[in-house]
Amino acid sequence: MEKVSRFIVKRRNQIGILFVIMIIVSIMLIPTVKINYDLSEYVPNTEKAKQGLNIVKDEFGMQSFARVMLNDVTLVQAKEMKDQIAKIDGVDMVVWLDDSVDINRPEEFISEELLNDYYKDGSAIFEIMFEEDEYSSKTNKAVGEIQKIIPQNSNIIGSAVDTKSSQDTLANQITKIMVILVPVVIIILMLTTNSYLSSLLFMAVIGTSILLNMGTNIIFQHVSFVTYSIVAALQLAVSMDYSVFLLHEFEAEDKKDIIEAMVKSLSKSIISISSSALTTVAGFVALAFMDFTIGKDMGLVFAKGIVFSLLSVILFMPCLILKFYPMIEKSSHKSFLPNFDKFSKLMSRISYLLIAIVLLIAIPSYVAQKQNEFLYGSASFGGGEGTKVYEDEKAIVEKFGRSNPVIILVPTGDYLSEKAMGEEIENLEVVKKVQSFANSVAEGIPDSFVPIDSYQKLRTEKYSRFIIYLKTGAETTLAFDSVYKLEHIAEKYYGDSYEITGVIPITLDIKEVVNSDYNTVNLLSIGAVMIILLFTFKSVALPILLTVVIELRNIY
Repeated sequence: MEKVSRFIVKRRNQIGILFVIMIIVSIMLIPTVKINYDLSEYVPNTEKAKQGLNIVKDEFGMQSFARVMLNDVTLVQAKEMKDQIAKIDGVDMVVWLDDSVDINRPEEFISEELLNDYYKDGSAIFEIMFEEDEYSSKTNKAVGEIQKIIPQNSNIIGSAVDTKSSQDTLANQITKIMVILVPVVIIILMLTTNSYLSSLLFMAVIGTSILLNMGTNIIFQHVSFVTYSIVAALQLAVSMDYSVFLLHEFEAEDKKDIIEAMVKSLSKSIISISSSALTTVAGFVALAFMDFTIGKDMGLVFAKGIVFSLLSVILFMPCLILKFYPMIEKSSHKSFLPNFDKFSKLMSRISYLLIAIVLLIAIPSYVAQKQNEFLYGSASFGGGEGTKVYEDEKAIVEKFGRSNPVIILVPTGDYLSEKAMGEEIENLEVVKKVQSFANSVAEGIPDSFVPIDSYQKLRTEKYSRFIIYLKTGAETTLAFDSVYKLEHIAEKYYGDSYEITGVIPITLDIKEVVNSDYNTVNLLSIGAVMIILLFTFKSVALPILLTVVIELRNIY
């Protein structure tokens, strides 16, 4: 490694200029990287809900939903607002009470059950369907227009709103994370190094690798919003120690000849830094083997980030240290941390006791780990606690309960089966409302007599569409059980010739795929890390020991 180190140190000025050019190019490229908010895109095409989603896109166009609650309004005022929302570009239909009854008649003549579904205590609830999916700019703009025209005390929720909320807050949240994280890291580095300037050099090196990683994401068709939102913080946290390794080696060298000191410290550091980086890269690359392909999206971006961190430390950091060495010396200070020799000796004396404690804690920790509950769908990121979306959902659910649409597609042509299936589904306690061609058009009326807009929303030459509103959340046991019930009913009438999709079925698919991916990713990452450690330490026992320690940490 000495020849490589000497070459790097000798060519440090050219390397420094190259990195500066790469930084400028990356900064210019970052705004052009496309961010994808559609989690359903990462679901395998072999999953039934994904197949149904693809058919819906082809046959009806991909649509999205929202719910709007107006407060302190009369039935007439609610009707006027409904008509305004229906005229907004991007809104396909608005479902409300007036679709079923004449709202101009006295309230006492309207079924109490029906009235309570759409109007209660001076509040009206609309079910809105947009022309395009929640990730389109047209839907995003339509949601913005709705938010503008509805009164301030109104509430609006739904997948389209979650997505808009995520898009609006993503950049702001990333900025907040970095504003908190960077000063904390700088303070920690100042406490653990012997120079105030060293911490700034560390941040410059890691900041460089982050910019290079984010700019080079242009090589991908798009990057998921999940990856984009955490990659900078994760890269900073995971790869910061590479810089510390190199600087500590440099500080231990005799500084009579700083060039030679850097060559020696770099020679000693490259293997350990590279080994650490490669094990991390292996763990991230293992994500690429997930069936839920967001793993590939995250794994490749994260692995690329670690490679850039490694290159930045090995190539760019020596350039910065040698360039600013006089200033590093001037800003040097005594270590703020105490000597840990006594602590190390104590840990060595009670090592067997510590091993026993760790193993004892591991068992309940492993059991507790299995009890963790996770969220998988869009509701988990667009309407978190503390957001307006969260408060709006709380208000709407409290007054009108939940309403999540599920779509079932069946072959067109059998009116009686459609009618019977629709009625059976409508009788389920968890179902709030069913929209279908069969329950909208009387038997025997020719298709040509049906208004073209109504026809196209619920039927094509190949498929009839059922839009089923469930009184459940998007990610609950009841929601998932309801999907299984709907599948059973559809299978009863159409065998395998049906498709089911929507937020809940897609979320259920994501959950099942991710759970099956867990063991695959875990085994691949463990195997890859052990192989790298085996070649690094040329020992069988040490890689096994280190892997066990890593896995124990994950359990806790």
